[in-house]
Amino acid sequence: MEGKTYITSNMQLGRPSAIGKWKRPFKNVDEMTETLIKNWNDTVTNRDVVYHLGNFAWDPKTAYDSVMALNGREIYFIQAETDAPLLELWQKDTLPEKVKIIDDVCFDAEKNRVYSYWPLKEWKNKSKGSYNIIGYPNRKYKTNPKNKVINCSVEQCNYKPQDLESILGLLNEIG
Repeated sequence: MEGKTYITSNMQLGRPSAIGKWKRPFKNVDEMTETLIKNWNDTVTNRDVVYHLGNFAWDPKTAYDSVMALNGREIYFIQAETDAPLLELWQKDTLPEKVKIIDDVCFDAEKNRVYSYWPLKEWKNKSKGSYNIIGYPNRKYKTNPKNKVINCSVEQCNYKPQDLESILGLLNEIG
């Protein structure tokens, strides 16, 4: 049985300054990292696909330990400004087979979606209803059905991955 597709971004696992910078409701970095991993695993099964759109983990040990703990059949990581630890692990070939590192912009032609960390002004098939699914944490870039933009930063999504098909269904109903 095929699973769902989830989106998330900007977890910043292991980064102490993420709590203050994005006003996160955690006492310390360990609580933040543990909670975000738990929220992921409470949401995602091993049948599901996840797109993580940038800023996964702050250091290679946290990145490795976290990836090894996460549910998901396939996990696609879009690169952003603090993803060097994840890229380092990928270059050393130490990540599990389910993990795929992809460019900073990914077009899914089959489903007519563009995934990116950064908000795009224009993207492929925008005029044909294609959504730009972004992970940029700045609150001024909110989900906007009129503009076909979905922001999946953890700060805007209750600190857990979101079911992409459910979001698209809701946005298409109100859009």
